[in-house]
Amino acid sequence: MTPLFPVAEYVFLGLFGLLIGSFLNVVVHRVPRRESIIRPSSHCPQCGHVLHSWENIPVLSWLLLRGRCHSCGSSISWRYPALELLTAIFSVVVAWQWGFRWSLIPALLFTWALLALTLIDLETQLLPDRITKPGMLLGLLINASAFLGSGLALTTPLNALLGIFLGYGSLWLLATVYLKMTGRHGMGGGDLKLLGLIGAWLGWQAVFLTLFIAAISGGLVAIVFLLGGKGRDYAIPFGPYLALGGWLMLLWPGDIVHAYLHFLGA
Repeated sequence: MTPLFPVAEYVFLGLFGLLIGSFLNVVVHRVPRRESIIRPSSHCPQCGHVLHSWENIPVLSWLLLRGRCHSCGSSISWRYPALELLTAIFSVVVAWQWGFRWSLIPALLFTWALLALTLIDLETQLLPDRITKPGMLLGLLINASAFLGSGLALTTPLNALLGIFLGYGSLWLLATVYLKMTGRHGMGGGDLKLLGLIGAWLGWQAVFLTLFIAAISGGLVAIVFLLGGKGRDYAIPFGPYLALGGWLMLLWPGDIVHAYLHFLGA
């Protein structure tokens, strides 16, 4: 872990995180609709008004516009500034825990991808192949760079390759057993690919604990929904809980393993 000072690096990363969060808002809105994330320029989805530069400042523009389009007055979701702020905060947390070294770059990319997938799954109950499949490939390539001594790798190339097969395969097995027992699909193919992505970035060792964290956190939320009157058939996306587990395993793998062994009484 790096010291809190000098502060300048964290401030710069936080500001950069706001810009990345603004881009992730575009990804979250357009990717599920199979639209280009490059063209057209940022615009109001209601009236098509192309945003001026002063209307596209992360968080600040939303506050100045009071959450409404400058042209037509339609409401702009609070999700936009929230994702920008979350991206900035999460980026600083990753740097604080990971340190300013070369491997911080893939750690941040991994975090940003998980954020985008989480928001997309919450809004659409989809985990698009346009993110998960390239994400698995990128994880393999980054970890394969260990052969070149780049300092970017988060795990070994073999661990990453095994992580894809174990991540995808373990959920495929669970989904197949659930389908045969209940006659219903328990999770979508996107969940399988997301856990494969996490395995590709963090290695096979992170897969089971990611799944364990996801099952525990998802189960707790499901209980809350049931107590709140939601029916048993109420669909809860599993992707955000997988993303939570993967992100925690990125930052505190040793502590989580220790806590898990303590939980088992080992």
